[in-house]
This record gives sequence, structure tokens and C-alpha cells, in this order.
Amino acid sequence: MKRFSYRERDYAFGQATLALRTAIGLTQAGLADLLGVSRRAVGEWETGSSYPTAHHLQHVITLAMRTSTFPPGREAEEIRAFWKMAHQKVLLDESWLSALLNQPSPPPAPVPVEEAGGAAVGSALPAAPTSWAQASQPGRLCCKNWGGRKKAERSFRREY
Repeated sequence: MKRFSYRERDYAFGQATLALRTAIGLTQAGLADLLGVSRRAVGEWETGSSYPTAHHLQHVITLAMRTSTFPPGREAEEIRAFWKMAHQKVLLDESWLSALLNQPSPPPAPVPVEEAGGAAVGSALPAAPTSWAQASQPGRLCCKNWGGRKKAERSFRREY
């Protein structure tokens, strides 16, 4: 009789990845397109079935930094925690992280009415999770800095 061994899913990593992607303001297909992977690969990361490569993880983190997704002042701590959750075989490149953290932040862009769900321009969006522990809580997934999404996508495409 053939036995199947299914690996347990890493739901915490999946929820953190989902929270990060939605906070950046991308769909699974949009993120997959930017990274050059299939939408299914992104879906598997978000279900905790698989992990991204170190190269793809760096690109996701870079995109999150460009859209100011991580809480101000805690970027390095949050990036290290996310990297650790991804169970990478390689250690986080501290020189890469330092260079990423020292890049100037883009100014916040105004949120158009249609992207704000009908809210007036300049109205406050719901606060993003302040840590990845909060991101994994139901009802805490939200989006931040939607207006900067297109600009970040164009910039990200040029570099990678």
C-alpha cells in the first residue's frame, strides 16, 4: 500500500506573507508578475505549503520597503523576523539589509477616491498591523499606502 506523507503547512508564515502582500497592495498575480513566478507559487507561500527562494524573498522585502509597509523605526526587526519565518537555508545578508534600510523613503502619495473605496482623498486608511504577530490575527489584514503602489511597481520593474 502506497503511503503519502504530507508536510505540515506553516500557517504563521502563510498569514505573514498574505498580510505583507496585501499591505503592499498587490494581488497574487501582480506579485507573481513582478517576481517572475507563477501565481500558484505565491498562493503556496500564502497557504504555508512552500517558501520563496532567498532571491524572491529579498525582492518582496525590497518592494515592502519601497511602499513603507513595515512600521517606521522597526523595519530591520520586522525584516529579520520575516526572514526567520521563511526558514531560509542562507542567512539574511546584513550588508544587503543595511543598504536597503539606508535608502531614502518615497514620500507618501495621496490616495485616489476610487482606490480608497469611495472615501475622500486624504482620508485616513485603517492602520496597518504593527507586527507580524498582529498580521496573523483575523481581521487585521489591511492595506497601507495604496497610492504609492503603481509607483513602487514601476520602480521595482526597472531594477529587477
